[in-house]
Amino acid sequence: MANFYTDNPDLRHHLNHPLMEKIVELKERNYSDAAKYDYAPMDFADAMDSYDKVLEIVGDICGGTIADNAEGVDHDGPKVENGRVIYAPGTQENLDLCRKAGLMGMAMPRRLGGLNFPITPYIMAADIVSRADTGFENLWGLQDCAETIYEFADEDQKQRYIPRVCQGETMSMDLTEPDAGSDLQSVMLKATQKPDGSWVLNGVKRFITNGDSNIHLVLARSEEGTRDGRGLSMFIYDKRNGGVDVRRIENKMGIKGSPTCELTYKNAPAELVGSRRMGLIKYVMALMNGARLGIAAQSVGVSERAYR
Repeated sequence: MANFYTDNPDLRHHLNHPLMEKIVELKERNYSDAAKYDYAPMDFADAMDSYDKVLEIVGDICGGTIADNAEGVDHDGPKVENGRVIYAPGTQENLDLCRKAGLMGMAMPRRLGGLNFPITPYIMAADIVSRADTGFENLWGLQDCAETIYEFADEDQKQRYIPRVCQGETMSMDLTEPDAGSDLQSVMLKATQKPDGSWVLNGVKRFITNGDSNIHLVLARSEEGTRDGRGLSMFIYDKRNGGVDVRRIENKMGIKGSPTCELTYKNAPAELVGSRRMGLIKYVMALMNGARLGIAAQSVGVSERAYR
């Protein structure tokens, strides 16, 4: 059985970059976690050995089950039943396998259940996953949305949501709308604050990757009378609370295993992330910086597949 990490020596080039030692030292905070967690590295060599072993697991899973399932997933595709997405059987098997292998929330800190990976080996893993099934990388790679919660949410939100991602729950970023595609300043999904201080969301989102995820990051208009980016805030929506249904899945040319959804919000309970008005101009911009790296890795991965 192929291993998509060990059969590609070019990948190890990134781990050997001269800056890696400094990057790892910063990410590991001078290896202070070693005293708290028996799986935390004690030094740079130990960290590199850990990355190598985890990437070998990623390569093994991808070269086997995920690659084997890819064609069937594209043929089967997801479907909508009663406002919920049902993944293709192969997609569900892939997700279950990644959960069991501990490959969700890879970049999150150990105190919240993650592996505390720097961005370099995490993006290497995304490259490998994309080579196996580019559509599945869309779902698996959305774990990176947890980074926005980690950077900008309060400690209570971090404690409640990030461990769930590390345990394998899925995420989505609900940005685009029928009249707000590349121009996100035009987003009009309405966020209304109730007298008790809580928030509800109403409106429609379209072209949302993995739109029936467990945890959503949602861009919504919180400020009455505004029409530009300064009236937008970021919210967390938890599917367990109800209020969001999938109206349909788009019929795409490729990556069919990844459900691209139209969503309807009807008084959906949500939590404000960070400060009001900063949703687009600060939080989405940070989110997109990470997403661009993931899409680049996805491109390299599918190119590697085509080349092979």
